[in-house]
Amino acid sequence: MMFRVSDIKQFVFCPRYVYFTYVQPVPRVPTPTMEHARVLHDEHNAREKRRGFAAYGLVEGQRLYHVPVYAEKLGLCGKIDLVIDAGAPTADGQRYYPVECKDTVSGVRNNFKYQLVAYAMALEEVTGTPVQKAFLYIIPKKRAHAVAITEGLRTHIRRMLTMMRTMVEREIFPEPRSRARCFSCEMRRYCNDLDDASGAFEESPAQAKRLVDWF
Repeated sequence: MMFRVSDIKQFVFCPRYVYFTYVQPVPRVPTPTMEHARVLHDEHNAREKRRGFAAYGLVEGQRLYHVPVYAEKLGLCGKIDLVIDAGAPTADGQRYYPVECKDTVSGVRNNFKYQLVAYAMALEEVTGTPVQKAFLYIIPKKRAHAVAITEGLRTHIRRMLTMMRTMVEREIFPEPRSRARCFSCEMRRYCNDLDDASGAFEESPAQAKRLVDWF
């Protein structure tokens, strides 16, 4: 089964996103926040083309935007915001550096980090070259954060993919990751165990099954 890399990010935030994508698909309407993020990404890309590579610890390279990846063995596909091609392996043996750009003031959050790790693993499979480091570029702070692609993080991604496949194949309706996040969630209208009228959260029904919470 093939997942999108963005599904990893959504799964970390709340596994019900994946459920409502693959088990019981529901309509998705772009929110104002999503549209705003798209505009910021376009503006950032225009500025990025004029910058050097010092923020990424590189002397030179070529920027490749919206790079598609299809990693059949891993079971992931997607489009990377930016890949920096150093032209040849650098001192650490790496040539391609994936970069994900985020409009957030919260820094390096888990869902962003695991999405980046998944992209790095997919890029590694597609190019046949090692990817040991990737970057999260926080747009409001104009800062690139290096993320080491460790074996522990790779194992974590594989475990999450196994959990996601199990959830989809068995049609498991999972518990939300955190009910504190439900209030502003775009998927809330589809969760029949939340009391939308009062704004209070009801206990989930007995048949709802909980996935192991790794976070």
